[in-house]
Amino acid sequence: MRIHHINAYLDGGAAVASRRLHHGLLAEGMASRYWHTNDHWQSKAGADAESYRLLPWGMPPLRRPLPLVAASLRWSRERLLRTFYRKGKAQRPGMYSGPVRPSDTPVAGDLAACDLLHLHWVSQIIDYRSFFASLPAAMPLVWTLHDMQPLTGGCHHAFDCDRFTAHCGRCPILGRPGDRDLSFRDHTIKRKALAGRQLEVVTPSRWLEQLARASSVVPAGTSFHTIRNGISLNDFFPLEKAAARRELGLPADGLVVAYAAESLRNEPKGIREFLEAISRLPARCRVTGLLFGKDQPPEGIATVPLVKLGFLTDPAEQRRAFSAADIFALPSHAETISQTAVESLACGTPVVAFEVGGVPEVVRHGETGLLARPRDAADLSQAMLTLADDPALRARMAAAGGALVREEFEVSGQVRRYRALYEACRAAAAGPDGSAAS
Repeated sequence: MRIHHINAYLDGGAAVASRRLHHGLLAEGMASRYWHTNDHWQSKAGADAESYRLLPWGMPPLRRPLPLVAASLRWSRERLLRTFYRKGKAQRPGMYSGPVRPSDTPVAGDLAACDLLHLHWVSQIIDYRSFFASLPAAMPLVWTLHDMQPLTGGCHHAFDCDRFTAHCGRCPILGRPGDRDLSFRDHTIKRKALAGRQLEVVTPSRWLEQLARASSVVPAGTSFHTIRNGISLNDFFPLEKAAARRELGLPADGLVVAYAAESLRNEPKGIREFLEAISRLPARCRVTGLLFGKDQPPEGIATVPLVKLGFLTDPAEQRRAFSAADIFALPSHAETISQTAVESLACGTPVVAFEVGGVPEVVRHGETGLLARPRDAADLSQAMLTLADDPALRARMAAAGGALVREEFEVSGQVRRYRALYEACRAAAAGPDGSAAS
C-alpha cells in the first residue's frame, strides 16, 4: 500500500511525530512518502531522504500571466481581510490560520499517486476549497490532528470558547470580532469544503478526540480514533545521572529542573511561569534551570543559575539532557499532548505540568508526575518542591513513567495501530469484489 503523508514542515512537534511514524512504516517495508514545504529539506531529512518530496504548490509561473494576476489579487484581498480583523485589541492572544491560500493546492500528479493520503499539520499550506475538491472521491483520507485548528474557523487552541461546536463568530482572538467575522467566514469555508467527505480523524489524546467529535466543521460519518504519538525506546532511555551531569557541566549535587521548547521566547509554552517557579524554590534546593530550545529566555525573571543547551535535535543529546534533570517542567498554557513529557518519562525523569488539554493523560497526577493549576507559577513551584524533597517519590514516578511509555507510547505500537487503520480504510474503499468503490 502506498501511503503519502503531508505535513507543512520538517521541524516542530507535529513534524517529529509524523516523521517518526513515516520512518516506522518504512522500517516495516511499507511504501511511505513524506510531502512537505522545506526548501532545504535534504539537510534535515536524514535517513531515508529518498522518501521525502517537496509539495508542488506555489504561485503560478511568470509565463502564465492571467493565473498569476488572479492569484495575486486573491491573496491581496485575503491579506487585507486578515489585517482588518486582526487589528485592534483581542480578548486573548493566540495563533490563527485560515483556510485560504495564495493559489490553489490540488491533489494531482505524483502527489495523487497513492492508495491513501495521510494529512498531519497542514494549517498553513492547504487551500481548503481547491484541495478537497480535487481529492479523488474513492481515495481514503486519514487526518491526524496536532492542535485544534482543523476543528475551528482558524484558532489553534480554543481554550474556553466553544463556538466551534456550532459556528464560529465573535472570535476572541480577533481584534474586531463580530457575528459574521473572519472566523465565521473561515468556519463556513471549511465546513463546505469537507461536506460529504469520509474522514478518519486520529488524535494523540482522548481530550482532543472529544473536541473533534464536538466540532461542526467535521462532516457527518467521520470515524474517530486515538493513537498515541510514538517514540523509540532505542533513542530515549535513562542514563546514569551523575555521568550525564558531568558531560553537560552541571553541578553534581543540588536540584536540576529542565524545560524545553522550540523557542525559549514562546510565552504560551510557559517560559515565564517556569522561570518564576524555579526562582521561588528555597535556597536549600540549590536549583539550576536546564533549558533547551532556540533563542534566549526573557531576562530579569530568574534568580537562579540557568544552563542553556540550545536547540537539540539529536536524540542522544536530548536523552542526556532529560537524564541529567531531577524534574522536567511542562508549563504550557495549552497542549494537545506533550512529546517532551513522554521523552522525559522514558529517560526516567518525572514531570510537573499545568493541568491543560491532554497533558493529564501523560502526567498522571501522583503517579508519573504532579499537576498544577494552569498559569499559576506558585502552584507549579510547590509541585517542584514536593518532588525536590522526596527522592523516593521521584524514583517511584520515574518507574511508573517508564512503564506508561512502554505500554502506550512506543513507536512500534503506533505503527501497528496505523497499519490496522490503513488496511481498514483500504477494505472500506474497495467494492465487494475488491475493486475500488465508485
